[in-house]
Parts: sequence; structure tokens; C-alpha cells
Amino acid sequence: MDYSTDNAEIRLLSDLSNKDGAAMTFDRVIQLIHNAADSIVIHMFVWRNDEIGNQIGREILAAADRGVTVHIKKDVGAFMYERIEANRKSFFNVTISRVKRLIYKINALTFPDSYVEDNYDDSLGRQVMAHQNVTMEWVDHTHSKYYIFDRQIMITGSINLEDRHRAYRDYMVEMSGEELIERFSLRDRDAVARDVGRSLDFVFNNVIDGKKQFEIKPVMLELISAARRSLYIEMAYIGDPDISREIVEAAKRGVEVTTLFSRAANIGNDINYRSLLRICRQAEIAVFLSEKMIHSKLMLIDDETVILGSANTSVFSMQKAVEMDVIVKDNPQFIDSIRKTIDSRVSQGHKVQSLDELKNYNKVVASLQQLHQLIH
Repeated sequence: MDYSTDNAEIRLLSDLSNKDGAAMTFDRVIQLIHNAADSIVIHMFVWRNDEIGNQIGREILAAADRGVTVHIKKDVGAFMYERIEANRKSFFNVTISRVKRLIYKINALTFPDSYVEDNYDDSLGRQVMAHQNVTMEWVDHTHSKYYIFDRQIMITGSINLEDRHRAYRDYMVEMSGEELIERFSLRDRDAVARDVGRSLDFVFNNVIDGKKQFEIKPVMLELISAARRSLYIEMAYIGDPDISREIVEAAKRGVEVTTLFSRAANIGNDINYRSLLRICRQAEIAVFLSEKMIHSKLMLIDDETVILGSANTSVFSMQKAVEMDVIVKDNPQFIDSIRKTIDSRVSQGHKVQSLDELKNYNKVVASLQQLHQLIH
């Protein structure tokens, strides 16, 4: 169902069945590529050379063949994740330096072994890059994920283009309206300020004319500090000390804080546990651990305001990466759809009963993971 907010429609792409965490997003993206008449913009962090990566690639190639202009903004930093995780293949298989390859090998030592063998080659990715109607823009430290179709419809959130997201828990939203897409464009360029009076607005970490303009962390701190009754956090990767302190302060003033994390995250698991344990030692919060990977980046404040998108509360997201989040408030129906998804996920999680359950992490690896984020 679409829920009106300002001059736009917004809906949550989330499957309460919990069978395939990315099916609604991938299926809708494919449908909108089919329907595109004029233009497609894709900004992607990880675009893996696997089944869904190739399926989207084929659809993009077909759209370009029929005359649709396609602009792809692809993060080069994500090559590391593409090439040391899962099948270890990038859909856009550009050459990287020996130094980068060495760095990847060193970083891989702190990653779990997730290797999957397959037969995909890079021919389709090369066809896409070479097409006359496709332009490629290579960007770095840009963790955002979004699609824009015909300057009318936008899908954004935190799902990358890779098969393993089907087994993850995540959030994507679809928004429509010409005014909204224009608003996104203006905010992305920092041409207009955030409007706290809007029921839907965008917040960015961005680099404009070489200067960092990171507003997501201050906004998150503001939202947490404004919480009066409840704070729900569903986050893939954590660790920013200022965010952690604000969560502790919220709990100490009587806010009911509930968190949902992965029992075993795909990366950064040790720094997650170290950060979570430190929070729990200072304040009483309800912690639930999910057997499925939580890749979400979401906070729900007082069951009234939600912030979601690409930004984790990790040091990398808060201090290093270009990110984009959406804030929605004054929209009870949309918030209710978020709430139903949250209730479903929490009900399937394991509630932590003792801090001892959070102590089983490697302190050395946790420090290395935090250091990697600080210098990445």
C-alpha cells in the first residue's frame, strides 16, 4: 500500500513472510527497469557478479538497447567486499592495483570465509559499460544505494545487488512524485537545507566541492536525544562512540531501548559485540539476536519517526562514508508497516538474558576492525 506524505507516495518493500529478504526489492526494480521510458539512475555500493547481479545487468542492457539512458554510479571501495566475500567477483570487473589487492588480502584475514564457487564471467558487465546509452561514474567511500526511474520513482535503502541479500533482513522503500525526486536532487547537491517540518526528507553525508558535509550523525544524535518513550534500533554495524553514549543516556532517562542485531554478522562481528557489550554495561536495554543476518540501518523513535537508509552507526558510516537516509514522520500508516515488520523480526530473535552472552568475541580482531574503519 502507498502512504501519502507531503507531495509523494511512500511504501515499504518488506516481506513479512521472512522467506526472501530481497525478493520484493529485486522484483520491483526489474519491473521498473522494464517500464522505464526515458532514464534510469543507479547508485550502488556492492554489485556482485552473481545471479541477481547478472539479471539486473541483462535488464539494464535491454533498457539501453531500446533507447533508455542509464547512468550508473558505482563505488570503487566496494571492490574489496566483492572480491574477498562470496564468489569474489565484481560485476564491473575493472583492474585494481597490486597494492589494493594486497590490502584486500590483509583485510580478508578479519572476514569470515564465505566463498561460493560459480561460473559467472565478466562479459555482461563489460557489455553494459561499453553501451552507448550507459554512462559510468566511479565514486569512492559512497555507501548509498538507490534507483531513480524516469525522474518519477525512487527506490532506496540498504540492499546491495547480490544474491546473499535474499537471506538477510533489510529495508527498502519506494517513493514516487516529481517534486520528491527534485527535492532529493536539491538535497544531494546541498542546494537546500533539511526541512524539519516536512513529513519526508533526506539527510546526507556528502562531499561538496571537496568539503565534507556529514549531517547524518548529528541528526541521529538529535533524534535519539529527543526520544521520550521508546527507541528501537535495528542495525548491521555499530561502534561510533558518540552514538553509543547517546543511546546510554536515552536508556538512563527512562526511554525503553530495544535493539536487534545479528547473532553473527557477515563482517565486523567482533566490533559489534564489543560496542554492544559496552552499551549494556552502562544501561539497561533489551537486546535481541537474529539468526538471520541483520543488514538493516533503521531507528524508530517513539513509534512516530523513522530514519532508515544506507547509514550504519559504525565509525565508517558516521565519519567516513557518503551516505543517504530518509526520515519519515507524521505518517501513521507507514510507521505501522515498519512496526509490523519490527514485531515480526523481534519475535523470531533470541532475547539476551545475560551479559555473558555478549562476551564471546575476539578483542584483537575487534580492535583491528575498528582501526580498519578509522583509516579506510
